[in-house]
Amino acid sequence: MCVLCGELVSSFHWSDISFGSDMNLAGQKSSVNENAFSRKRARLKRVKLLNEILRFYGLKIDDWQGSKFVLCDKKGQSVIVNDLGDLWDKAKDLAKREIDALDDNLLAFLGESNLNRESTRLN
Repeated sequence: MCVLCGELVSSFHWSDISFGSDMNLAGQKSSVNENAFSRKRARLKRVKLLNEILRFYGLKIDDWQGSKFVLCDKKGQSVIVNDLGDLWDKAKDLAKREIDALDDNLLAFLGESNLNRESTRLN
């Protein structure tokens, strides 16, 4: 199998499972494309949230074909990320620093970003 075909084979990480409004669909048998719009929307929301966190480290993530992600830094380096379980080690390597979800500076950055968003929305 060529490298490209291997990259196109998709598997689901537990973090790709939808919760909430899609829970009533969990027991139903459905085709691959059924509910694709809601899965795509949830995935894009996840990417948006991840970018808020990764921006603190000078990184950005984009969806790639709905099955993988592309993580890049401001210098143009990029890596393919299979799922959220794969993200944090690759982010650490690309940022060349530890990624700590409980870092006080990160939490302050996220709090400040949230305040800026709220003030923009109110204006």
